[in-house]
Amino acid sequence: MFKFLLSLIGFWSFAAFAIHCDCDVIVYPPLTGSHKMLPFVIKTYELEEFSSYALRNIQHCRRSCLVEYHKEMPAVRLNALLITYSMQLIEQKALGFNCTGLTTLKYPVRVKARLAYSTLGNVSDTIEVVNHEEVCF
Repeated sequence: MFKFLLSLIGFWSFAAFAIHCDCDVIVYPPLTGSHKMLPFVIKTYELEEFSSYALRNIQHCRRSCLVEYHKEMPAVRLNALLITYSMQLIEQKALGFNCTGLTTLKYPVRVKARLAYSTLGNVSDTIEVVNHEEVCF
């Protein structure tokens, strides 16, 4: 009975000290937009749990973050999300004060990995080009 209780306590303590690996897909303001706008988190992936901050766990978290990003966010889906985000910015008057018709927007997109509250840096850093046409009349 005593061994059973010890094993249960060990199991519960392992769950209490689990370190979560998370991945954020962040869109920064377009290069032609105001730099006062805050970055926007498109998606957060909750990945695996680790028991320590060992180097192999850090590397595995970064790799799995990049794999999950490429699997869940193909270029077509990311482009559609950025067009929707552009339309929201135009509606909020944060972008496109003058009606210009067809507009090319360049969004910096960064994917960042985290182990618990420790950031592991950028896993991917790209500039996504979105062509958006706003009807002027």
